[in-house]
Amino acid sequence: MFDVPDTLRALQALAAAYRALVNPRVIAITGSTGKTGTKEYLAAIVARRYRVMATPGNLNNHIGLPLTILGMEGSEDICVTEMGANHKREIKALADIAKPEIGIVTNIGPAHLEFFGSLKGVAAAKAELLDALPGEGIAVLPADDEFVDFLKGRAKARTLTFGFAAQADRRITSLEKRDSGGYRFRVGDTPIEVPRYGKHHVLNAAAAAVVGSELGIPPDEIAAAVLEAKVNQGRGVLFDIDGIIFFDDSYNSNPASLRASVDAFIELPAKGRRWLVLGDMLELGDSSADLHREAGVFCGRAKVDGILTIGIEAVELNRAASGERRSPEHITHFIDVDALARHLNELVAPGDAVLVKGSRGMHMERVLDAVEKLRGAARRRVD
Repeated sequence: MFDVPDTLRALQALAAAYRALVNPRVIAITGSTGKTGTKEYLAAIVARRYRVMATPGNLNNHIGLPLTILGMEGSEDICVTEMGANHKREIKALADIAKPEIGIVTNIGPAHLEFFGSLKGVAAAKAELLDALPGEGIAVLPADDEFVDFLKGRAKARTLTFGFAAQADRRITSLEKRDSGGYRFRVGDTPIEVPRYGKHHVLNAAAAAVVGSELGIPPDEIAAAVLEAKVNQGRGVLFDIDGIIFFDDSYNSNPASLRASVDAFIELPAKGRRWLVLGDMLELGDSSADLHREAGVFCGRAKVDGILTIGIEAVELNRAASGERRSPEHITHFIDVDALARHLNELVAPGDAVLVKGSRGMHMERVLDAVEKLRGAARRRVD
């Protein structure tokens, strides 16, 4: 036992030393959305041929990343890490600990604008990962993103772009919907099927497939791994509660992920009505009101049957949705989650589908907990 003047610095220093000792090949993933989904696909892919450690859950910050590294047994070939940040130089600090050789940037979007100030600030923060990659490393970048050229300019490593854009180095082609939900498509020469609703899963799987190919994983093994990859709680999981389908995307929210989630929800087959239950999108700074209004316009046009919002920021989303010419008749706002759940419980019926989404600080999973109690029926995972 010994004392240290700063426990956080000690934890980080210990992780950096252990990473150097066991010396796995580190792959780091950052971006405004899609980090965890990409991590799960990539971990499943590389596990086909290598011993792998991957970030548990969402341990991707200044404490979580060191804990991820220290969680290795020491025999791993590869460590797949997420790197999240809401302030400048945080990703640099994480990269200094993990020393990644391969980096993925999933996208640049309006997340944590309160701290980054602008989308350019977000891009600069994510590019800190690229600054850290060695010249012989690989940077995997989103071809469809408006900041792709900026990101390429920051990378010393070899760059590979992925996406739907014609100029992508690894282009997504032959996209079509599966009868049982999700998509089939190709990334270069690799045919892939994603059993998940929403095109954002296609992009996440494509980024992971690019890295898998670079690591020598055969196309058939990449395809099999993507099909088997797990989806974490609160990230688009489907539950049945008394015959009502809940699309649980409650873990977090920002304008880009909300739009992707609503698009995915609309793809989901539903015999009855569709409901959006949305909480505040936090940490958007001075742009918060405008971004909530933009989200409200989009949601008001989404052809759902009702929108229930909760929180302070979501008032603007609610008002904007109500102002749309084809907005649903039923739009209500709440401050209390129990009141929202009681009202929702009175509205829904078996066959309906409900999307639940909001920032982490809103704890939107409480809506499912409350409905479960009100209906006296345990949730059952059905995805």
